[in-house]
Amino acid sequence: MGFLTVKNKLLSSYFLVKLLESFFGRGSYLLFTLLFSFVCTRLYGAEIFGVYTYAFTLAQILMVLAKAGLNSGLMYSIPKNEHKHVSLSFVTNFIISAIIIILTWIIVDDIYIKIMIPLIWLISAEQLFFGLYRAEGKIKEYYFINGFITMVLRVILIVALYYLTGKNEYSIGIGVFLSFIFSNVMYFIRHRYKFKKILFDKIYLKYSFTLVVATMMGTLINKVDIMMLGNMTTSLDVGIYQITVQVSNILSSLLLIFNTVFAPEISKLFHNNKRVELKKLYIKATRILTFFSFFLVLVLIFGSNFILMIFGSEFTTGQNALILRSIGQFISVSVGGVWLMLSMTGEPKFQMYANLVACFVNVVLNFILIPIYGIGGAALASMVTIILTNVAGYFVVSKRFGVKVFGFI
Repeated sequence: MGFLTVKNKLLSSYFLVKLLESFFGRGSYLLFTLLFSFVCTRLYGAEIFGVYTYAFTLAQILMVLAKAGLNSGLMYSIPKNEHKHVSLSFVTNFIISAIIIILTWIIVDDIYIKIMIPLIWLISAEQLFFGLYRAEGKIKEYYFINGFITMVLRVILIVALYYLTGKNEYSIGIGVFLSFIFSNVMYFIRHRYKFKKILFDKIYLKYSFTLVVATMMGTLINKVDIMMLGNMTTSLDVGIYQITVQVSNILSSLLLIFNTVFAPEISKLFHNNKRVELKKLYIKATRILTFFSFFLVLVLIFGSNFILMIFGSEFTTGQNALILRSIGQFISVSVGGVWLMLSMTGEPKFQMYANLVACFVNVVLNFILIPIYGIGGAALASMVTIILTNVAGYFVVSKRFGVKVFGFI
């Protein structure tokens, strides 16, 4: 079979093309995120990077409330209603963001956190735009801005600000702010024609808001360890742990790459009543994800010390944490997009219940393990919680859709 024949056969698969676009786009984003962290740790040190990480993580957690499940709502709605709910989604996001920002300013005393909190709106708005791009299959266009232009700009800014304003967490914060403003302006320019008259739709908002609790709990599961480390240990520990999180997330990026394309595809197949095709797609994709993630987790485990040494010798103390988190992420990837299978088919409540329980377990484990094992305890708590949540999700999907990814279970 000639090269052109193979190429045409591959390109004939819309899903595969979008999956490849997601792979290179997410890969670019991950690469530049690691580059950003590398530059931060080398120029500013682990402690200052830890101060920034704590504040940015808080903004990411509160961002989930601000986006209010509207990014998933758009993916669910657009295949059927086109751009009917776009304006409503962004106006709702802005109002909720403003309320959260004002309340946080009143409650929090830390000046740096107060300065970073407006990122809630910028990060959540970006997520809504991501929902638009995913629903319309324009993944390459999104990642060109998000995974390349914006990240390059962010790295350039923090380097320039280091020499202009000095070695402090404010230089990092300013660089991140400016990069998020730039990306959101770019997204709006490309989608401005979709913002029309605001049409209030109670059913649409109810569907989106149902996802808030599930998404919030899911975010807490991934972020609460950093917040608890910040309160129970030092900024240095937070900085070191954040690097282990980002490196282990190389594994979860495989699932994110797949889910970027899988989510809107689920919605389309579900609305067109093509359940057989949906089941086949999930099974085949999950098996492929498991195969690739297995080799990647081996690299992260056996190369953990060398990988962390790249960021500085002080980061090698996070080796055990990196190994534990990598194992947890491997299990998560191995069950595929289980929660998307439920939320994109109109059943987000299962994820909400599972994440509520998992979040409680995670907080308790972190509270017990961090004082004893430090960042290793946080990683262990994260691993156990991630495994419990995703295995539970797999069993729900297996029963609901009658799928069996692995022959033995």
